Amino acid sequence: MLNQELSNRNLPPLKSREEMIEIMQREEYGYLPENNFQWSVSNYKRVDGRLAKGEVIYSTVDFTLTNKNGSHTFPIHQFLHNDGKKHPTILHIAGRYPGNFVPEEEIVENGYNLIIFIYTDITSDDGDFTTGIAPLVFPEGRQNNTDCGKIGLWAFANMRVLDYVLTLEGTDEKNIAIVGQSRLGKTALVTGMMDERFTFSLSNNAGCGGDSLARGSSGLPDADGNFAAPEEYRGETVERITRVFPYWFCENYKKYANQGYGTDFDQHYIVASIAPRNVCVTAAELDYWADQKSEQLCCLAASEAWENMGLVGLQECDHYLTPGEKLLQGNVGFSMTATTHFLSRHAWNNYMDFMRINRHN
Repeated sequence: MLNQELSNRNLPPLKSREEMIEIMQREEYGYLPENNFQWSVSNYKRVDGRLAKGEVIYSTVDFTLTNKNGSHTFPIHQFLHNDGKKHPTILHIAGRYPGNFVPEEEIVENGYNLIIFIYTDITSDDGDFTTGIAPLVFPEGRQNNTDCGKIGLWAFANMRVLDYVLTLEGTDEKNIAIVGQSRLGKTALVTGMMDERFTFSLSNNAGCGGDSLARGSSGLPDADGNFAAPEEYRGETVERITRVFPYWFCENYKKYANQGYGTDFDQHYIVASIAPRNVCVTAAELDYWADQKSEQLCCLAASEAWENMGLVGLQECDHYLTPGEKLLQGNVGFSMTATTHFLSRHAWNNYMDFMRINRHN
């Protein structure tokens, strides 16, 4: 059933990884900045040493990025094992902290190091490109239709934080993950597309412009003007996202608003560009705005990239997942949680399970 539904979407075929990355940068996310930055950390503060029976230290540091145009500093929260061993490490670009739910104890007790930082501390979530690192990248503002938007800047910061994390003695450099929710799920995918040091790209409810196919979206009418779902159950569209959040993307992406999808690409390109590394997408039962069916089909469409390498894409399945179901045995994972638009404990546990299954030794 799913293969037929995917066929009905008439997706453009996958291209080489290099071609897909070029298209997604040029037409949707913009080109990321050159890495002409230096980084430094300062102001280490030990916050709590009681986690995991005292085996994990919660601390904060101030992280500074500097280039010829100036510098910008933002805080990092780090939960690091102090047992002298290497641990798989999760970088979480978050909406708020504290404030957003993060099961820190559960994560570290499962053997992971955890790094958390806040996306609006990097640059504001709006059209103002004079905040945070934005003026360091664009001292005269964005000049071209292919200059990256805020998603690109957040992804770039993810990569620079990784530069620091790789210097920590307890980091297992073979097993590093980036995880984000919603707009930050899109950011996690862009990060994984651009930086091969991330072994795992973990996207939660990223939806339109992220892990959900645009062609055939429930938010678009068919040739007869009929919608696939009632209004309250329709997914977000390219028209809407580029109208409300134009600053997330490059200017080029706006030209696809009227037709509802890219001329020669769709979102399976960004997922496929991460092969042969690992991607896991979590959808939510009540998050219709992200269009859960299109999220699952996106993972299925991208799986060909892994299969062409002799790897396993999305685990075989002949139906749309119901809440609680998960497909975690391939290099592409997908799960459905019984929640709404939220990075829940269930999603975190699925991500940790996925990382265990696909861990590099």
